[in-house]
Amino acid sequence: MGVKGPDRPPESGLDAFDEIYNRELEYVWRSLGRLGVPESDLADAANEVFLVLYRRWNELDRKDELRPWLFGVARRIASGLRAKRREEPSELEAASVEDPLTAKRKLLWRAMADLDEDRRTVLILHDLEGHTGAEIATMLDIPIGTVHSRLRLARGDLLVAVQKLQEDR
Repeated sequence: MGVKGPDRPPESGLDAFDEIYNRELEYVWRSLGRLGVPESDLADAANEVFLVLYRRWNELDRKDELRPWLFGVARRIASGLRAKRREEPSELEAASVEDPLTAKRKLLWRAMADLDEDRRTVLILHDLEGHTGAEIATMLDIPIGTVHSRLRLARGDLLVAVQKLQEDR
């Protein structure tokens, strides 16, 4: 993955964009997957994130860390895709012939997709991305108490969702 031979003149001033794209593509891809974007849509969704970055290039203060901004864009794109997506047949039936770890991972992602968006976001940022409560509060512009409350509720909701999906198998 990465930029290969951009179709713009070298003096365009966008070499930094190429560097950010190459450095952050894996993070954006992983974040979109964690936000519930189906594997078949990850490439298009990642391209949409970087298209937004490209369009807003001159408005951004690139001295700041871009990951929180990219995560916010990824979150909005994932939310839009989930809103458009129709219910599809369960992937759990196919998982029965898969590697057990793959089946468990799919079950977990399916359970996470059922979580409230705000709670899921905090859970991903804290438990999967390793951000502190204070960092998440700043990123999402919410009080730190709200971060901890959403995290506690998300963990409980996730446990219930996983148990429900296991019972439905």
